[in-house]
Amino acid sequence: MPILKKKQKTMQSSRVLFLGFAVIILIGASLLCLPISSKSGNFTDFIDCLFTATSATCVTGITVFDTYTQFSFFGQGVILMLFQVGGLGFLAFVTFFNFLLGKKMGWSSVKTAAADFTSDALLTPRKLFSEIILYSLAIELFGALLLMTVFIPDFGAYGVFMSVFMSVSAFCNAGFDVMGIAGGIGSYSDNPIVIFTLLLMIFMGAIGYLVWHNVIHYRKLKRLTFHTRIVILMTAVFTLIAFITVFTAEYSNVGTIGGMPLPEKIMNSVFFSISARTAGINTFDPSNLTSFTKIIITLLMFIGAAPASTGGGIKVTTAAVVLATVISVLKGDEDIHILGHKLKKDAILKTLTVLVLSIAMVLLSFIAVHRCVPHIPMQNVLFEVVSGFSTCGSSLGVSAQLDTVGKLVMVLTMLTGRLGPITIMMSLMIRNKKKSKNKILPEDDILVG
Repeated sequence: MPILKKKQKTMQSSRVLFLGFAVIILIGASLLCLPISSKSGNFTDFIDCLFTATSATCVTGITVFDTYTQFSFFGQGVILMLFQVGGLGFLAFVTFFNFLLGKKMGWSSVKTAAADFTSDALLTPRKLFSEIILYSLAIELFGALLLMTVFIPDFGAYGVFMSVFMSVSAFCNAGFDVMGIAGGIGSYSDNPIVIFTLLLMIFMGAIGYLVWHNVIHYRKLKRLTFHTRIVILMTAVFTLIAFITVFTAEYSNVGTIGGMPLPEKIMNSVFFSISARTAGINTFDPSNLTSFTKIIITLLMFIGAAPASTGGGIKVTTAAVVLATVISVLKGDEDIHILGHKLKKDAILKTLTVLVLSIAMVLLSFIAVHRCVPHIPMQNVLFEVVSGFSTCGSSLGVSAQLDTVGKLVMVLTMLTGRLGPITIMMSLMIRNKKKSKNKILPEDDILVG
């Protein structure tokens, strides 16, 4: 009698991502709380370490204490590894090294790994993942070498580690820095090499792998893809909005750029307009921003970077679809068009789902965090929550004042923002296997607006 083998149950890609990030965060938190990780040689509170590990793995950058002052060289190295893995995606690392070692991966495994980037990755997974890792490391090395020309003369051997740390942090849009030794990154606000190197790293990480993959292979394709054109256009628009806002609203604000000469005002306004949306590396204290600037930056942080990038937010492509939908409805068009392309229904439905779930998550987190610190202005709390959800890293000091409950809420907010609300919900939901494709439902209309 033949033996029937039971069909093995495969875990959903979303659940693998969620559990993978959770494991990495717990390992990182456990290492950071050890005496070897702190400069004092004592154990660090586990909740603070969990917050820091989550912020690093989710490439957020919000901290409850200064990285250089609190952590030893070992602890700083742990944080560096966390945001390197979190920025590039741990599945990209696993897949790349499996290919490198010649191990075979099933189709479901390739699909899982590709899900962290794009469905197009299924076409050539080996080549895509190899390029993601190799090009990313090459870009980070280039940035580190440029920073070494400044940091090695200033800090000696430690300047080598500083350069690597800051280059990787900027490229991964992580927002962490070890500039406490120099009094903060603001001490280099007048140094073009440091500012423009970090700016280049942040930009390369924020536009996403698919964009620079397209640009690198432009000679073969002879065209920029639809995705690339959308990302470049929307990134340029949002960067311009941020620059105009910061340069005009903060021009006379001595707490930000008011005391700088005109060339430095322009340079730091450009830097902040790109960094504030995705990276959170700031040359001045964002708590000194005017209320108007905080509002605009909060909205831009919520939008964030491009898909398949090291940045967070609902993504610039989501904002493009929402804008195109509004314009098409106002014009009375039946279809949604962007740059001469008609959008598929699935893309529109997914955009609506991402937008609704993201707003819901931000509101719930805002209510919970504000209840923990009712004495802090609501605008600052909202700024902090959106920064955490969008993995931007700009902080107004709210997180440092939170109790255990508030920090755990921010941990969940950062994790949801990094993986995406759809991924989180899918990982928690039990799918119904019953199919209803043949079931005919009545079609009707509903009054809207």
